[in-house]
Amino acid sequence: MPARLRLAITALTVCAIAAVIGASLGMSGGGDGVDVTNGWAGAIRPPGLSVPQFSLRDQDGETVSSASLSGKPTVYAFVYSTCRDTCPAQVQTIRQAIDDTHADVNVVGVSVDPKTDTPKLAKTFLLAQSMTGRMHFLLGTRAELQPVWKAFGIQPQSNALEHSAHVVLADDKGMQRIGFPFDHLTPEGLGHDVAKLADR
Repeated sequence: MPARLRLAITALTVCAIAAVIGASLGMSGGGDGVDVTNGWAGAIRPPGLSVPQFSLRDQDGETVSSASLSGKPTVYAFVYSTCRDTCPAQVQTIRQAIDDTHADVNVVGVSVDPKTDTPKLAKTFLLAQSMTGRMHFLLGTRAELQPVWKAFGIQPQSNALEHSAHVVLADDKGMQRIGFPFDHLTPEGLGHDVAKLADR
């Protein structure tokens, strides 16, 4: 094989390898293991979609409103206290993401099973997830919670259907920004987006 042809083939091979590595780093957000699209690991919510106005009691009887949460980003999870699989996994992922990034954010769980969830059960759930004092578990009647579910696009728990296992990130102005369905939720991806929102 002529030396010039061998040199051209070698150069093309090096360029191809560099392109593959570059694409891999770009997809992973710079090599940190986070799959980033448009700068975010999660799915971008529709523009202009705000957090609904609400005023609900948490597990301690404290009133929590959408207004009281403004000023810093909020992580919303839709959970119920007697859940044994997706809900604990969601909250553990949130806890790890917050621990890893030290991001200053609100963490809010919204009940999707108001018939079952009570303050006592909500406290037990938070204790089991090591989130006591770190997360509000919002409770209420179906009528009180329905507008919140609707605004976030959440299917509540029922005998016929499992609830929507989504985590939604809102910015400090109360705008819904990023969503993570359960099967795409990871501590690394959530941590990336939480830290990005908190740094804005």
